Amino acid sequence: MIRDKKKLITIIKIALLLAVGAVLFFTGKKVGAATVQPGSQSDPLVTLSYLEKRLGEGVTTSANGSGAGFEVVSLASGDRITLNDGAEAVVIRGNGTVFGQGLISITGGEMFTEGTSVVLYSDYLAAGTGCGIKASGMMKIYVKGGFLTSR
Repeated sequence: MIRDKKKLITIIKIALLLAVGAVLFFTGKKVGAATVQPGSQSDPLVTLSYLEKRLGEGVTTSANGSGAGFEVVSLASGDRITLNDGAEAVVIRGNGTVFGQGLISITGGEMFTEGTSVVLYSDYLAAGTGCGIKASGMMKIYVKGGFLTSR
């Protein structure tokens, strides 16, 4: 008799777990938990590989900063990149600080002034000539528009 009670209790526990699991599954499906395309506007998580793939589609590697697409620029510690008015820059690796009148973060909608640390993966727009980024270490930046690198 005790054995039958234990079996019955075990079967009831399994049935309850399955019922709860089914309710959670169908509730998640109903609210659209599995319908969002990763990286879409509904799910804007951006990974480094996605960014390199998307930015790499228009990447050129000329040294003068006059290409039409994004250009890959590598900076060592202490190097500076001065952006022409209207140029865009996306910092992919490393860290640095802003110099000059400042850069506008298109991603965050804020002005980064002199001495402010840059944020990885943010899209910066040069609001005027003479502003840019000074590398604190090794950096990799995608740049679109005119620029000049210096030590």
